[in-house]
Amino acid sequence: MVFEPYRRSLDIEDLILALYSNGISTRRISMILDEIFHGRYSKSTISKITDVVKEEIDEWQSRKLKERYFAIYIDALFLNLRRNTVEKEALHIALGIDPEGKKEVLGFWINPSESSNSWELIINDLKERRIKKVLLFIADGLSGIQETIKKYYPRADFQSCIMHAEKNLLSKVRAGDKDIVGREMKRIFDTSSEEEARKRFNEFKETWNNRYPKAIYNMETRLDLLLTYYKYPEPIRKVIRSTNMIERLNKEIRRRIKIIDSLPGEESARKIIYLRIIEENDKFSGRTILGFNVCKDDIMRTFDMRYP
Repeated sequence: MVFEPYRRSLDIEDLILALYSNGISTRRISMILDEIFHGRYSKSTISKITDVVKEEIDEWQSRKLKERYFAIYIDALFLNLRRNTVEKEALHIALGIDPEGKKEVLGFWINPSESSNSWELIINDLKERRIKKVLLFIADGLSGIQETIKKYYPRADFQSCIMHAEKNLLSKVRAGDKDIVGREMKRIFDTSSEEEARKRFNEFKETWNNRYPKAIYNMETRLDLLLTYYKYPEPIRKVIRSTNMIERLNKEIRRRIKIIDSLPGEESARKIIYLRIIEENDKFSGRTILGFNVCKDDIMRTFDMRYP
């Protein structure tokens, strides 16, 4: 009565995959469907249905990508994964902006930890999947990541996330100073030119260096990487100066898996993450990032100059 004739199996598969992609375990799905269909769908049957996704994931993860990307964001989040015991493992994600200003999740990888070695395997994977020309990579302050990127994409710029830099510095500041230090730091990055940003940093350093010399020194050593975004047109600077864009994607993935105390294994994790990511890619396909169309011609000229 509920489903069209001869369409019952297909519709149930869609329902099961939808529930699974929202982080519902196969055991819980079996209980839900048992109430509706009175035992017709066991846990093992549901597992077989969700196993169909495995082939899709492998094909999607190895698909050929575009040759050019304006920017690629890379980041990692941690999830509880069971391999005999439950431990936190790193989910690495790469998010690209193509020459038309469209976002696309390029891939995801699960590794025991976030490290420069893990990222090297990932950057190499992107290279092998046809990405040849990238203008900019955006990431947090992971040690060694810039050198890894330069090894595979020597002509690409690197932007270190200003939000992570601000948080790192504030974590070393006394509670009574946090508000004023935070406000003065934001002034550094909210200027119209790199020259003015450097001037404001020097003023900031003069004010706080005696009190927090190590924190100021650490920020100063990365200042060039924090100000890379000034090399690009003003309308897109706010988009590319931090990892906020990929952090929003991470938040959506966390929301899907947080109802599960620990994912039952890597394959289950890959299924849930993949199903969520392809939903996001469908949304991304119809949208251009803020400010891109205004400066698209300038970006194309930069491509032509850097990769003649």
